[in-house]
Amino acid sequence: MSQAIPIFYYHSVGGAPPQTLALTVFRRHLESLRAHNFTLITVADLVQGRRPHDGRPCAVLAFDDGLLDNYENVFPLLLEFGFRATFYVVPGYDGVTRWVNPRNGRWSDVARQSYTISFASMQKNQRRELVAHGMEIGCHSFTHRRLTRVPVRELAHETRGARVFLEDELGAAVQTFCYPNGAFGRREMDAVRSAGFVAACGTMPGYYRAHGNPYALRRFLVENPLFFEEVLGGRAFHPAAWPLSWVRWRNAQVACR
Repeated sequence: MSQAIPIFYYHSVGGAPPQTLALTVFRRHLESLRAHNFTLITVADLVQGRRPHDGRPCAVLAFDDGLLDNYENVFPLLLEFGFRATFYVVPGYDGVTRWVNPRNGRWSDVARQSYTISFASMQKNQRRELVAHGMEIGCHSFTHRRLTRVPVRELAHETRGARVFLEDELGAAVQTFCYPNGAFGRREMDAVRSAGFVAACGTMPGYYRAHGNPYALRRFLVENPLFFEEVLGGRAFHPAAWPLSWVRWRNAQVACR
């Protein structure tokens, strides 16, 4: 039986609560991956079959939104552990500070009353450094709008336009996409495929399937360390594991923006 390969996804790590994952919890995830002898590959590696031949299990870590704390907090830990990951960035957020309302956990792309927690975005030099160290930069659209609400005439800008912009900036191929808010249908999948991406991620939970639709990849949003272990062991959908996953469902509606 082939290994159930998980794609774990994150947003803010080590930032200000409530919309962040504590750095201590993220380190525990990495320690668990190392203890179980996992090899970390990128989303592009996964869908294109580039996996180690030594029999070690594989997993994927993906980080959505291109937040600065991914560069400041996640990147050094990945280097420390010798791991690779995929970062889904939003070039339209260059120079943009995002804000969170601590009372309800909601996000805003502009300063608003009661939105008092700030999250800065990565810039091109930081994206370039990630690529230089073997990380994958993927595309999370140009402006992070929900693609199902974007007019047809603007879809090419959010998909192909963002890919071309990032490839010119990085001097490297941008191969995979991530749907903002996890929202997509046939129209959005067709647009992403036509834009030249080889795969795209959503937010529905599930393991990677080699013969599944590469433009509807499933992922796990995991904050409970015990549930992380269950997913890693291929037991995410075992009845005993579901009581551990409530944190994911509690945060999914706001964390996925």
